Amino acid sequence: MNADIASHENLPTYGEQPPRPGMYLGLLHGRDHPQQQMNDWGFNGPMIGPLKWFHTTYTCTVRIAFESADDGQRYFGKSETDHELELAGDLLAFGGKYYGDWTVYCVAPEECARPADTFRRNQRSGGHWAHDRCLS
Repeated sequence: MNADIASHENLPTYGEQPPRPGMYLGLLHGRDHPQQQMNDWGFNGPMIGPLKWFHTTYTCTVRIAFESADDGQRYFGKSETDHELELAGDLLAFGGKYYGDWTVYCVAPEECARPADTFRRNQRSGGHWAHDRCLS
């Protein structure tokens, strides 16, 4: 099963807070087919990770390695860590969609989504209680 067949319904979208820290590949400037005329920036795609590494060879081959084979199963339908992403001209293809931009970035533990607060009657906010280093 490849990225076009695997279910991508519950994958985090680029710009969201992922559940785990690490290095991610974010897909953006999305479109439904390679020849689609773009009048805007398109849509954000998934953020893929956490990754051990990301490698491109001559803009022909894009390879990634997940920290866990379970993530390979989640994103590609194969319980493996190493995967190759398909290029369609100058676009990266994933899940039957095409992306004109992609970025690799790190997410720190304090930038991750908090787990669901299921045991409280009144849910707490999604923000962190500690001082944010950006506000200092």
